[in-house]
Amino acid sequence: MIWGIIKVLILVFLLIYVVFAFVVVKQVKLMTVTLEVGFEKQLKLLSFIHLLFAIAVLVFAIIIL
Repeated sequence: MIWGIIKVLILVFLLIYVVFAFVVVKQVKLMTVTLEVGFEKQLKLLSFIHLLFAIAVLVFAIIIL
């Protein structure tokens, strides 16, 4: 019983983290429009990779748990 609750909580926290990663992508996009730092492409790519990694971790957790 307790393990089921823990598994659900882990999945909820991972889902919240995916939302956070999505917000990071949106913030980086807004920041690169506002500021010109010279490496906007790399920042956008890094934030997008971060989002994909967060989604992959959530999917793997759903499969494993």
